[in-house]
Amino acid sequence: MAFKDSFNKWEPIGGYGWEKTWRPLTDQNFHLGLGYTLGVTARDNWNYIPIPVNLPLASIGYGPATFQMTYIPGTYNNGNVYFAWARFQF
Repeated sequence: MAFKDSFNKWEPIGGYGWEKTWRPLTDQNFHLGLGYTLGVTARDNWNYIPIPVNLPLASIGYGPATFQMTYIPGTYNNGNVYFAWARFQF
């Protein structure tokens, strides 16, 4: 996938995500997930040099629709990004 970074430049990211899912309610369509994502990204201000990433992953979903999210840590007044997306499983 790709997104616009804080400098309004496109930043591609790709990789692998793993999640353990739980179905805490009697309705088996509702599910929660925790896991991690491993991947590679590239930023404009770093001349698009590939940068490895290892980030936490969490999700909440119902049936084939899932809302996934991760947190990208940063330093004081720099970074600390909450990143989220929707996924639909066919």
